Amino acid sequence: MSADNNNITGLTAQINSLLLSKEKELNKREADFDRRVSLYETDNPTMGNDTDIIQLNVGGSQNIAVLRRTLTQFEDSVLAATFSGRWDDSMEKDRDGNIFIDQDFNNFQQLLGYLRMRMNSPSKQVPEKHRPTPTYSF
Repeated sequence: MSADNNNITGLTAQINSLLLSKEKELNKREADFDRRVSLYETDNPTMGNDTDIIQLNVGGSQNIAVLRRTLTQFEDSVLAATFSGRWDDSMEKDRDGNIFIDQDFNNFQQLLGYLRMRMNSPSKQVPEKHRPTPTYSF
């Protein structure tokens, strides 16, 4: 029994040593990753400013100017990710440089009206009658 206990103790020590080594390696990799992200973000400042005015061409028929913060107020939404500023250079644009939104203008206008109303409301609440009907998706 004593030999078995010694084997178990030895194996436990080896596993513990291996785990500590892997943890140290992981921490080093994580620090290197964080450093690289920081360098990348410094060299490639692609995030937009909340006060940026974005020019949109909606449906090919109407141009709209909107503040970035209006479109990004729901942080985890596709709309917020799309207009975060990270993708501005890769978005489709019309010949005048406006970001092209291939959606029906009236539907998009309802959505934008709701977002503007919510943005300008101190409580961030919009009455039910002003909420857009979900007939489209982004």
